[in-house]
Amino acid sequence: MRLERSAAWCHWREGETRHGVIRADLTLCAPSDGGRRSPVPGAGVLRPMWDIGHRTATGEPAYAVARLWVEGAPALEPGGRAPVRLAPLTPELWRHLRPGRVITLHETRRVGGTAVLLEVGLPG
Repeated sequence: MRLERSAAWCHWREGETRHGVIRADLTLCAPSDGGRRSPVPGAGVLRPMWDIGHRTATGEPAYAVARLWVEGAPALEPGGRAPVRLAPLTPELWRHLRPGRVITLHETRRVGGTAVLLEVGLPG
C-alpha cells in the first residue's frame, strides 16, 4: 500500500511522545556556498551533527547528533528552507535550548545550514 512514510511518521511521533519535541525552521546552505548538492531526505533518515552551544575543553564545538524530519515534504532541496523536527540521540544535551535560539547543522566541518528553534518541549 506504499505507506512507508506514514508508518515512519507514526514511529517518529511515538518517539516524540516519550522524548519530547524539537521543531525548527531550517535553511540549508546553497551548493554555491559549500552546501550539500543533493536533497535532504525528509523522513528521519539523516542524522547530522548540530552545534547547540556545547564546547570541548579546548573550546572547539562539541557537536550533538539528531535525526531530521522535514515537515510536509519528502525532502528538502539544497539551499531550501522548511520547518523540521529533530530527534536528538542524547536529549539531555538539548535541555538548555529555548525557542528563538539559532543552531547550526554540520555534515562536515563546514556549516551545512542554520535553524531557528520554534518549539522545544523536552521531558524533565
